[in-house]
Amino acid sequence: MLPLALLALLLFCAPARAAGAATFNEQYSEAWTLFRNALYQSAPEQDDPAAAASLRAFSLAWRGLMSQWGARPPRQYAEDPRFAEELSAIAEVAAEARRQIRQSRPDQAHVTLQQIRSLLADMRRRNGLAAYDDCLDAFDEKLAETADDDFDQPELGAEHTTQLCEQLAVLAYLAERLELQAPDALLQDAEFFDMAEQIAQQVRVLNVAAQAGRRDPLVAALADLRRSFDKFYLLYG
Repeated sequence: MLPLALLALLLFCAPARAAGAATFNEQYSEAWTLFRNALYQSAPEQDDPAAAASLRAFSLAWRGLMSQWGARPPRQYAEDPRFAEELSAIAEVAAEARRQIRQSRPDQAHVTLQQIRSLLADMRRRNGLAAYDDCLDAFDEKLAETADDDFDQPELGAEHTTQLCEQLAVLAYLAERLELQAPDALLQDAEFFDMAEQIAQQVRVLNVAAQAGRRDPLVAALADLRRSFDKFYLLYG
């Protein structure tokens, strides 16, 4: 039987650790929202002057999170020896992005900020954690890979069409996950499911354009999907 003093200490610490994890999650969520805004606003098609303010607010929120949790990680990251190092690395990336914005290079800042998404995703995976952000990031990465393809010819060759259809099959699977992995808080949000279904439909339109082998409809469909997904990510990421 445990000594009464030790049992009392364990009972006291358990809710404290749980409360600490919840507090960290709340602070992290607030910082993530600011980061997401800065990332979206700094995109080349947005070029929103508000990106500088969002990024500054994120940096402040992240420094506060580092100050409180860097030396004493919350329960979900307690076994991660790289936790404090990762928090600092994210702060450094944000600082670099702020310098780029001050130098009137928001496009470079946008690319730099993408590194933060990767760092956070790696940190979650390392600690066995999952988030809806993983679904969004996976879709965004595959969409970027598809859009980076070579579309300089008016007609797509057979090999190019086959490769593109393979990419779009993965994109269609990831579009399904955007709906199937919906967080509990969004299960009653009709607009969320409408937007997710619109994205899935646009992927199907892309597939039709790819099979037809015509460049212009394909590029137009990619642009439409990019706009829809950026809005979806801003609202639900």
